[in-house]
Amino acid sequence: MLSASVFYSFYNILFGVCAVLLGVGSVLSVRENNNFKSLLLFVCGGFTLIFTTYLPVFDHLLYKIGLSHTYIAFLQALVALATSVLWINAAAELYNGQPANREAVTLYISLGLTTCVYYIFIEPNPEQTDYLNGVFTLVGVTFLLVSSLLYVSENRTLGYAILSFSIFMLFTKILVAIYFFRYNWLNLNVFNWLWIYVFALAVFLIKYGAIKNELQKSWSNIDKLNQQINNMVDLSPFPIIISRLTDNKLLLINNKSVDLFGIGKKDLNYNKLDNFFVDENNRLQFFALLKQNHEVEDFDLMVCNLINSSPFWLSVSAKIIEYNNEMALYMAFQDITLRKERENTLKNQADKDPLTMAWNRRYFEKNVPEYIKKCIKKSQNFALLLIDADKFKNVNDTFGHKTGDRVLIELAEICRNSLRKDDLVARFGGEEFVVFLNNTDTKSACSVAERLRQNIAETLIKAENDEKINITVSIGVVASEKTASLEILLRQVDDAMYLAKHNGRNQVALYDEEAVKGLKHNRKKSLQRNIHPVFQNEESEEISLLDSYDNKIL
Repeated sequence: MLSASVFYSFYNILFGVCAVLLGVGSVLSVRENNNFKSLLLFVCGGFTLIFTTYLPVFDHLLYKIGLSHTYIAFLQALVALATSVLWINAAAELYNGQPANREAVTLYISLGLTTCVYYIFIEPNPEQTDYLNGVFTLVGVTFLLVSSLLYVSENRTLGYAILSFSIFMLFTKILVAIYFFRYNWLNLNVFNWLWIYVFALAVFLIKYGAIKNELQKSWSNIDKLNQQINNMVDLSPFPIIISRLTDNKLLLINNKSVDLFGIGKKDLNYNKLDNFFVDENNRLQFFALLKQNHEVEDFDLMVCNLINSSPFWLSVSAKIIEYNNEMALYMAFQDITLRKERENTLKNQADKDPLTMAWNRRYFEKNVPEYIKKCIKKSQNFALLLIDADKFKNVNDTFGHKTGDRVLIELAEICRNSLRKDDLVARFGGEEFVVFLNNTDTKSACSVAERLRQNIAETLIKAENDEKINITVSIGVVASEKTASLEILLRQVDDAMYLAKHNGRNQVALYDEEAVKGLKHNRKKSLQRNIHPVFQNEESEEISLLDSYDNKIL
């Protein structure tokens, strides 16, 4: 069956080898395609046919090497029948993706073998045998051509249209060969391989179409997945925001966030994440943690509503993710405003005097050392004032303790209204208030103390019996020009206040070391007694709650 003409021309051999490689390679390139099996069967059948000639048996190569012409004819018929079966199965695989019906194929093979045996062994007829071989191959390729045309009519793809053309070329070759078989039409020459090159082009286009379809499906799946993510985010019971990591531009915001932040989904392009932050230090701390860990959990963040600009607290959990092929920040929020209010209430109860709402001694001792460190770092002075109500025991005894409480409340309110926001007023106990003046020297501290004394002296306070009373205070002043030790300054300002008391009350006294030494005996006597002012004869001597202060801070 293999024609000796394969050795006739170098070009025939070259084109033949290239066609084999191209045909097999093109099929292997689309092995993941659904129709891979049909393409493989088609090209295998084509190669089988190409290497089969319809030359007379006596001219065949196998005859020359000693094989009987009867067996050569039988082998030739078997090859033609096998080629036909391959193409019938290829047609079935191409059209519906399944092999041909086994019963039908078995019947076809049985009839073909019976016919071949009859014309080869029982009633030998070489011409009839060659004709049957051509009919076998023509039946197979006809099925394949019809199935490919049906497939193209349903799918209308260029790759399968060219595949049909390749099958048509082979169909024409076989049809002509049956009629002109005596002229050696099917010998291996350049034209015999053209259908393979057309077939390879068809396979390339099929591969291209498959890749394109896969990409379209992938993009469609991505779009569906993004839509599902958006729907899940919208239905989330928690406010969620996704922003671009590079410029904080909002990319996605769910319904809960729309209500919480007062921003519409149509306004995403005009807003950034930075627009919601209230406290700059809070924002910087949040992004510092995010940069360090790439995620943040349960971070307390102060934000605002863009419509009414009202601030509120949120607990945020954030993580850096990839969203729509770019790095983004995913944030889920929980409103903790009520919790923060309760925390602030508890903190105020712990840090503030419940009567006057001034800071208490605990808060003073905790925070003033930090204020002092900042002043030292900036090379700034600071000052302390110790304010003590004059003859406060007489107020309680004469007008009652409720009136005494009103006096203390009014004293704290006057101090808050007369001082700066970064100054600190603390009630140390009883009727004593300590004031920390930030970035203040001795001269300015004395001026502030005198203004406070005048404001208090000019204020009328309504007693329980509706009588209007006024009180005076004695104020001690000390500044940090000589020392920044809080312990020393507290003792000095206590001594300065004691000087103001000793010199007649209702006045401001600056710490004077020589004047204090003159009162040393009385001071020691007061410290030895160490009794509460309520039980002390204020006319003869007053003591300070700072006498027991023993806190080494700096």
